Amino acid sequence: MAIYLQVRAGQIHLLLDALSVHEILGLDALAEGGGSHCEWRSEVLQSLNLGEFLGSPSESPGMGVVYTPQPDVPGARPMMLKVDEVLRLRELRAGDWSALPRLPEQTLVFFDAIHVDATAGQQIYRLRNRLAPALFAALPAADETLSDAELEMAEPP
Repeated sequence: MAIYLQVRAGQIHLLLDALSVHEILGLDALAEGGGSHCEWRSEVLQSLNLGEFLGSPSESPGMGVVYTPQPDVPGARPMMLKVDEVLRLRELRAGDWSALPRLPEQTLVFFDAIHVDATAGQQIYRLRNRLAPALFAALPAADETLSDAELEMAEPP
């Protein structure tokens, strides 16, 4: 059993491993810098509008999640994920997950399972752990693919 933080970015519902989340804060309290960076606790972090990045933008995300994409790597740096809503914590068992539906190859690398919440009528994608931060730089164009090295870095053990 594991605990996940459910967030919404645009129209996409996501689950983040709660152990990889450092802090949740309102974006109005955040010092934004140029080049998609922000200041958090006197540290400069890469900042990413998650809805826009995944192709489901919103008018203005209101929450920031300080998240480490590689929590088990010594010295791994957190990043700021900008989301529309932080919804709740969910405790899920291994049997609560389903296989992913067909996704474009360039976005498939970011997810490893889906949770179907029949009560709310939602499909909630689980963000992979151990994602290489470089993968968040930008999605490749539809006719491009990620290199083997990038894909290998993103594969869970």
